[in-house]
Amino acid sequence: MKLSYHVQSALDYIEAHLKDNISLEDISDEANYSPWHFHRLFFRITGYSVGEYLRKRRLTEACKELVFTMRSIACIAKDYKFESQASFTRSFKNTFQSTPGAIRRSLGPVISFPPLHFHNFNHKGETMITPRFEKKAAFKVIGMQCTSTMNNNTIPQLWEKFNPNASLIPNAVSMCCLGICYSDSSVTPSNNTPFYYLACREVSSITEIPEGMMSKELPAAEYAVFEHIGSLDTLDKTYKAIYDEWLADSGFKQTKDYDFELYDCRFSFGDPKSIMEIWIPISR
Repeated sequence: MKLSYHVQSALDYIEAHLKDNISLEDISDEANYSPWHFHRLFFRITGYSVGEYLRKRRLTEACKELVFTMRSIACIAKDYKFESQASFTRSFKNTFQSTPGAIRRSLGPVISFPPLHFHNFNHKGETMITPRFEKKAAFKVIGMQCTSTMNNNTIPQLWEKFNPNASLIPNAVSMCCLGICYSDSSVTPSNNTPFYYLACREVSSITEIPEGMMSKELPAAEYAVFEHIGSLDTLDKTYKAIYDEWLADSGFKQTKDYDFELYDCRFSFGDPKSIMEIWIPISR
């Protein structure tokens, strides 16, 4: 199924459940994505986190009831799943720079954040080559970790710190470096929620870990492997094409809440002919 189907299904689900207790997990299930990857996809396409979009839609519909009904503000707030009238008022004012009471007293204007539809998006994916598929046994890595967010990318600084120390890692199985991106699946993600990135090397043993580093073990999996050619400045476009285009149309799904980058002898920073790989764990 195409990306448009998955995203529109989620948008339709939100509209049908504005007065229900729904979670990111409920919405991402409707789109057939894991919560973390659906949030990344939704934010890239719409420019809003899932929670922000849901809140703005609820506030807009609540605003209509303020103007066109005589129901109490407290009842409206409860219907649209705000904890209290006070929290509803704070959120309303932060979003629309006006209070519910002021809107009701002036009889409008109705403040509008209309529902999004997929045909409203200016979505242009990158053309992707067909990935190769690799089965990789469980493996171990040692490296340095940082936390990053969608709004504050700290990954370049991590590589600056890691690169001079990569040779200190004992029992490395090759000269390749890996960048593993993963999240805490128990935390509801937003564009300010930290996720983890581990700059590392694959090793045969984790009995010796240099000071300031950590180890991680990844399970056996099958991967779709993509090549990114050129500057890292355009890496986000390749990720966008993988997740927004290829994965949505491929008949595969991502099976785990991580992916990783592989940097081998073909990688040369700043070289337009540089090649690195992106490994996505998948299943049909």
